Amino acid sequence: MSARNLQRGIMRLINHLFAPGICLACGSELLDANPLCPDCSAQLKRVPNPCQSCGQPNPVSGRVCPACMLNPPRWQKMIAPLQYRGLGRDYLLQLKFSEALYLSKTLCLQCLDSFRESSPRPEILIPVPLHHERLFERGYNQAYEIAAVWSKAFGIPIDRHALTRLRSTPSQSGLSATQRANNVRQAFTFRPKREYRHVALVDDIVTTGSTVTEITRTLHRAGVEYVEVWALARVYRR
Repeated sequence: MSARNLQRGIMRLINHLFAPGICLACGSELLDANPLCPDCSAQLKRVPNPCQSCGQPNPVSGRVCPACMLNPPRWQKMIAPLQYRGLGRDYLLQLKFSEALYLSKTLCLQCLDSFRESSPRPEILIPVPLHHERLFERGYNQAYEIAAVWSKAFGIPIDRHALTRLRSTPSQSGLSATQRANNVRQAFTFRPKREYRHVALVDDIVTTGSTVTEITRTLHRAGVEYVEVWALARVYRR
């Protein structure tokens, strides 16, 4: 464990043992149970007027942006409240690559209202899976850690075994949208023990949407009618 990760672990322990504790970002004293002080919480920028189909900023009033009206995504709904920049980006990278698992709860708690208002609720939360080799190497799946927080908050069960990644695909980082789509094509299989009609795919970040598009295609083929994408952050369309 690096010195930085050790420091984060100590701060997490302090916040767990001593209330109100200190802000995980700046170390200032907290006045309530929020793990971030108001100033640092404000640095987690929200997507302005998000489209309910693609999660991108909607330039017009209404639920769906013009781009999705013309070319709807394969999934039926997306909730991804945070912009992938600034403190939010830093925290998501720490969660994904630095074993800072406590940040899953920190970030999820900042976004609860966006998901609480969604209705009807999905039957099940399905974390986007890692290939078993990647899971062994990393030691955890950040999508499952996020799903666990939302499962507890909303009383929705998790099915972590129904969706499987068949092959160890190269990292999506640095790939173009076309390369990302080709990278994950036919990379998943869906074999639930019971039938689902309405599911929420859970991930940390949606970039081009290629992974959740491929998974949604797989779920629809298996008979799932309504697929939501629940993520913490959305990368803006360029």
